[in-house]
Amino acid sequence: MIAFNSRLALRSAKWVGPAVIVLLWTAFTVASPGSGLSNAGNDSFMFIAIACWLTVGIGNIDDQGHRELLAAATGSPARLHRARAVTAFTFANELALIPTIAGLATAQNPAHAPNPVVIVITALLLQVAATAVGVAIGTCLHRPVVDNTGVALLVSIGAFVVLALLPPLQHVLRDLNDDRVGRALVAVPVAIVVALGAVVGAGALADRRN
Repeated sequence: MIAFNSRLALRSAKWVGPAVIVLLWTAFTVASPGSGLSNAGNDSFMFIAIACWLTVGIGNIDDQGHRELLAAATGSPARLHRARAVTAFTFANELALIPTIAGLATAQNPAHAPNPVVIVITALLLQVAATAVGVAIGTCLHRPVVDNTGVALLVSIGAFVVLALLPPLQHVLRDLNDDRVGRALVAVPVAIVVALGAVVGAGALADRRN
């Protein structure tokens, strides 16, 4: 079902908008690079946004009749909901690799920066965590959980604002800009666990709403 959802997404061109944003963001990063860790931190919000966009787009890729048919083939609406979350997560990480690699390749690391291996691992973990958070937000905002796209847009914007204002996230970004990885490595598993819980919860809600 994940492969089928991937083919649907490719044919629908739901990935074009996020891909354009990724390419523009990468161009700006290459034109004015920071350190590897600061690049990774700056990329995180963009990864959350494109992952959310992809998740909502893939979740709303078909009409109700086709979705119900796929849910029956998959076993339940919850399974279909989770399968589409995995599809969006895969797409988001494939796109996110472009700015991640560019940010690492063009980085201007200061003398006090951590070991290059640590920087690469941290950047990749941040990418996975950020896309997981984006998918978690998006999977709560598409059919059958949320039917109204206007409501989905407003809630997603509100979620981004709340995330940006969270003190723990601000501390992590400040540390990354100062080339410290401690708090980021603690935040990554927390973000992934919360995201997984949100995806499972959204799937259960999809069962009830269907």
